[in-house]
Amino acid sequence: MINSKKADRKKVWVDEYTIRSYEVDSRRKITLPALGRFLQETAYHHAHNLELGYTHLKEKNQFWVLSRLLIKMFNYPVWGDRIEVHTWPTGVERLFAIRDFKIADNSGITLGVAVSSWIILDSEKRRPQRPDFLKEEIGHLVGEPALEERPVKIPNIIDSPKGPVFPVRYSDLDLYNHVNNVKYIEWILDSYPVEMHHESEISTFEINFLSEAKYGNEISIYTESPDDAAAPFKHCIKRVTDERDICLSRVGWVVQTRI
Repeated sequence: MINSKKADRKKVWVDEYTIRSYEVDSRRKITLPALGRFLQETAYHHAHNLELGYTHLKEKNQFWVLSRLLIKMFNYPVWGDRIEVHTWPTGVERLFAIRDFKIADNSGITLGVAVSSWIILDSEKRRPQRPDFLKEEIGHLVGEPALEERPVKIPNIIDSPKGPVFPVRYSDLDLYNHVNNVKYIEWILDSYPVEMHHESEISTFEINFLSEAKYGNEISIYTESPDDAAAPFKHCIKRVTDERDICLSRVGWVVQTRI
């Protein structure tokens, strides 16, 4: 007899979003942090449908943590557009559960794709848990990658000058009481001069999360600018008190398309 709850599990989860005025920049295009929030919310919805969400893991004293994220955007939706965010699991690699995304407009045209790597942490010891059970739970729901490229370990930057310092405030925290992953994207983008945002837009964004930042911490951003205009900028966010690496990122920019 088929378990009715398991029969309701969806291979691909789709959420619709309307781009609001407070989610766009001065060119009416959605910002990358707003898009990151959509990805996060849709991932949470699908995990709950798979009975692997926040409440399910909390019962086991575990929780999901985003470890790596790679976003590639081909075209940015604008204020008032309705978009779909599709997500599905694409496998397990060592300690990582891999989840892919597709962002599409209401006619089905792909605007961007993303790949994410997640780990399960023990709530008390903060130690990674092996996700082998996922193969049995949802192995039959694993789909094809949205992007052949996978999130990889980003090399650290060397001898780059210290940049802006940001205090961790209450509004930066998530339901686990540490800095929400989207906030790091905001901090990195805020480290660029405003002219950069007016003239260019992000085509590729990669980030590795290495440690936690909590309320009261101060973090600093170190930047390595490329010699080649086609190469990505590299960033390292460090905790000021002990200079511990919190995350590493690579950001690729292109000249903005006009709308």
